[in-house]
Amino acid sequence: MQKIFIPLSVFMLLFSACVTPKIHNALHAEYDKAKAEIERKDKKIMVLSEKVEQLEGDIATIKGQIAAMRKDSIQNGKALNSLQKSYDELSSAYDLLASKNSRNMAEKAKETKELLKQLEQAQNNLLTKEDELNELFNSLAEKEEALEKAQKELEARSARVAELESIINKKDSMVTALKRRISKALIGLEGEGLTIVQKNGKVYISLEEDLLFASGKYQVGAAGTSALNKLASALANQNDLEILVEGHTDSIPISKGLVKDNWDLSVLRATAVVKVLMSNPNLNPTQLTAAGRGEHLPFQSNTTSEGRAANRRIEIILAPNLDDLFDLLEE
Repeated sequence: MQKIFIPLSVFMLLFSACVTPKIHNALHAEYDKAKAEIERKDKKIMVLSEKVEQLEGDIATIKGQIAAMRKDSIQNGKALNSLQKSYDELSSAYDLLASKNSRNMAEKAKETKELLKQLEQAQNNLLTKEDELNELFNSLAEKEEALEKAQKELEARSARVAELESIINKKDSMVTALKRRISKALIGLEGEGLTIVQKNGKVYISLEEDLLFASGKYQVGAAGTSALNKLASALANQNDLEILVEGHTDSIPISKGLVKDNWDLSVLRATAVVKVLMSNPNLNPTQLTAAGRGEHLPFQSNTTSEGRAANRRIEIILAPNLDDLFDLLEE
């Protein structure tokens, strides 16, 4: 069935034609009031409709946000799970590293302690080596000083040796010249009971008994005096000579007058020869020495007559005065 709606204004017009004016005014006032109420309600409805539309928009936005949040939550949950897993792995790795690090630190501490000990030992060794090196330097300095001193002493000794050699060479030259001079002075007598030998830096003049003395006697004969005077002339003014006159005998005992034994005979003969030499005024007596050797320095064996004849002799030993040499050696 179809409903027919009659507008309220039409209704009121129809109705007013049938009512009194008083009623009509009352109805019209009610109508205005109702109309105002309807307009107020309409405005309220419009406001509410706008709010509903706004709320529906907000609801849609919220639903979208909820959906997004749900999506984000799922993703965040997955991320959280992944992060949790990573965290657990990192935590395990950290615990393992911490454990290893603790062991490593302990080992490193031990190694460090050992290294410090080695370093201290090395430093001590270095100090010891430095002390040893300083001692070596000091020792080297002392040795260098000693070497320098020794070199100076060596140079001084070398100079002294050179000087000594010079003096010795000079003495040897002098002895050689002396032998030639004596040989020249006693020419003709060599081989006739007189021998002249140069050895050990000295000149040895040996005169047999027959050239100087009668058997068992200590007085020099004429031939012997002549030979000794020639020798004295060759030795005159030779102040740097030492002249030793030695008397020698054979081993046959003797006892005659002043001569009690061979000692006496050798001394008396040596003294007699010195006295003949001293007859030359140019011979310094301080250069002369007489000595008796008796039978104790034989020239040959006393078992034969020839040997005993050779042992009965006077030996005149001429030696250069070595005082200047000895003085040099004592410096």
